[in-house]
Amino acid sequence: MFVSSAHSATQDIRLFQPGSYAQLLKQQESQSFMLVFWSLDCPPCYKELAMLAEEIKTQPQLTLVLVSTDTPDDISEIQQKLAQFGFNNVNAWVFDRNSAQQLRYEIDPKWYGELPRSYLFDSRHQRQAITGILKKSLLQSWADMQARNDNF
Repeated sequence: MFVSSAHSATQDIRLFQPGSYAQLLKQQESQSFMLVFWSLDCPPCYKELAMLAEEIKTQPQLTLVLVSTDTPDDISEIQQKLAQFGFNNVNAWVFDRNSAQQLRYEIDPKWYGELPRSYLFDSRHQRQAITGILKKSLLQSWADMQARNDNF
């Protein structure tokens, strides 16, 4: 399931294939988390990744899952890009080359592939979909709400 890396400090990348979305939801059961889709050929995605990297430093309790919509052929470049942003231990995935349309539909039938695309899940897995760069103020507001809910 894991795509091996040649160097232990390199980020492991899992293959996101049919059924992975359900598996991911089960792994994060009763936990709030951010699910962020990005691509190597998406300059706005880099702006979002930079902002997320800063937020994770200031709010390490946030759970982030990154899914590249590229292909397994791009894993080395994906690993380099994630390392550049300091995402060496993030839950990271890459789309299965032959299933992109099916995966997008499985995640959200209303999503046609525009990037960046983020989903903010609360602990009950009610989600908020965001197309385009996630605004820092929205992320902070959402994170504050999750922290309050987790304290009850």
